[in-house]
Amino acid sequence: MRLSIIALGHVHAEELQALTTRFEHVEQLVLDIPPRDALSKHRAEFNRAVDAASADWILIVRERETVDDALAQELFDAASAAKARGFRIRALPIYAGKPLHVGADDGEVRFFHRRNYLRHANKGQWDEVTVQGSVVRLAHPLRSVTFATADEHRAHLAERAAPHSALRRTLLFLRYALGTRAHDANTLRYLWIEAAFDVPLRVTQ
Repeated sequence: MRLSIIALGHVHAEELQALTTRFEHVEQLVLDIPPRDALSKHRAEFNRAVDAASADWILIVRERETVDDALAQELFDAASAAKARGFRIRALPIYAGKPLHVGADDGEVRFFHRRNYLRHANKGQWDEVTVQGSVVRLAHPLRSVTFATADEHRAHLAERAAPHSALRRTLLFLRYALGTRAHDANTLRYLWIEAAFDVPLRVTQ
């Protein structure tokens, strides 16, 4: 079975390695767009990539995302069974090597059969990828790397935003912690660093 991957930004081959042991041929079509943008901002580029794909099944992967063995097997099984025409996949943020528990993610349609892609949905002004037929959510997520270390995170924010006062930081941290219901040390460390700078709370770069 063949697979076409539409990569948003630069996706390394090793991040897709698990797919090459399941699918007989894997091709990558790169969209040179900001990897975290909504696809609805780049419909024309996305449509051209779908047209250029040589495989029936298409997977969308954003920069800094990895397909692990469990997801690769689930993708292969889903395509083989073909019981649905589209599949939602969650992106699990990874911070300092561990899962980051910030907010809920119902996933996006990331895997679909190209013949069922509705490019003209909502008169061509769709907000998310739409397919004709049933759509189900896969159990396993993509792994999305945010920052490899807390120091990298802190340096990234320091270059781009002004620091908060100690009082402001503490108040924001408490609000973030209550809002996300975070209780693990890794996520609390992330929130503490985020609260130190004048940026909206987010889970990716």
